Amino acid sequence: MATSAVRRLQPTEIRAFGSNRSSHSIPDLTEIQTRFYDAFLQHDVPHSKRKDQGIEGVLQEIFPIESYDKTVRLEYVRYELGKPRYAPDECRQLRLTYGRPLRVWLRLIREQPIEEEVYLGDVPIMMGGGEFIINGAERVVVSQLHRSPGIDFVADTESTDRKTYNCRIIPERGSWIELNISKKDTLQVRIDQSGKFSALTLLRAMDPKLNSDADILKLFNKTKVEKVAGGRSVAKLEGKIAADDIVYPKGSDRAGEIIVEAGCTISRDKSELICTSGLKAVEVIEGNKPNRLPLIENSLREDADEARKRTAVAPSHQDALIRIYQRLRPGNPAALDKAITLFDEKFKDTNRYRLGRVGRFRINRKLGLSVPETEMTLRADDLVAAIRYILELMDSDNESVEVDDIDHLGNRRLRTIDELAS
Repeated sequence: MATSAVRRLQPTEIRAFGSNRSSHSIPDLTEIQTRFYDAFLQHDVPHSKRKDQGIEGVLQEIFPIESYDKTVRLEYVRYELGKPRYAPDECRQLRLTYGRPLRVWLRLIREQPIEEEVYLGDVPIMMGGGEFIINGAERVVVSQLHRSPGIDFVADTESTDRKTYNCRIIPERGSWIELNISKKDTLQVRIDQSGKFSALTLLRAMDPKLNSDADILKLFNKTKVEKVAGGRSVAKLEGKIAADDIVYPKGSDRAGEIIVEAGCTISRDKSELICTSGLKAVEVIEGNKPNRLPLIENSLREDADEARKRTAVAPSHQDALIRIYQRLRPGNPAALDKAITLFDEKFKDTNRYRLGRVGRFRINRKLGLSVPETEMTLRADDLVAAIRYILELMDSDNESVEVDDIDHLGNRRLRTIDELAS
């Protein structure tokens, strides 16, 4: 009886013909895959010591789940990965997926709590070389370079050779925010694909303390107090920009009436009124950098004009929330409670908006902030610092700031398998 021939392969022999022998061993090129997938599963880690990442992080993010009337609540307790049912060779032959059963313990809270084990499916097992067996075939996950979350500043030269600057705040999850300078020298913002509107509207909506124009002016400009000494101060006040509303003092026949609004230039006539009003001092903006101040002034003026078109009142925190709601939900009737809910869901709910650790790190590094890395949402301070950075870029004398190259590998990162699977 004839026997089948068996081909015997000789072991591969490696010969080095170089004059210098390398003292470095070849690293494990699949180590990044296996290490991060183990961190995703945390299979051998006790439940009480598991970190908030991978499967554990996803389950903690999803649960608890409550009914609409708050009477029933489903809580996550723990999960467990069982033993595979088939061996790798059996999975190849039977065209099955080589994986472990994922069982989750859930607790239903109602009149009498119930805790049960729930089978959610099989989680594929990674082989030693970083491959999986999916439906009997070996498959691998190829990691790609992605644009890092965070903040980027880019220069934009228009057809008129006028250089402007744009800023993009990119979260790990959620809406993109783009800041840019319009042709009218105003700061505008775009949320995702919505229409553009004043960036100061978004700033007012983020922080109730930034309710007035004076509050915003003082954020971006240094102020000083000028003493009023009768007619001798007319020339000194002329041309200055009011940092706050200048009003007639108490005891005057016109007490409370505004002489000069915040952000407006004091003309000679207004200067004479101030000197005869009985005021002892006024607060004005110190200095006047032509590249910086008009940008904030024009934006405040645009913000005020837009607000008065709708409500005939000055812009405020509540008005800003309603205007953003109208931009994001055009056609829907605007109500303050709906506007607050939408804004909170859009920027303050970590389930819908999340900068991520990398995004928070890059924002802190670029803007010189010291916000804790656990802070995953965008804050008003972040937006203020971004606007200040744009103002510094507009100042051609400032060499301490620079634009970013979005194609530079330093602004890109490798999304590992644990992030892709989450």
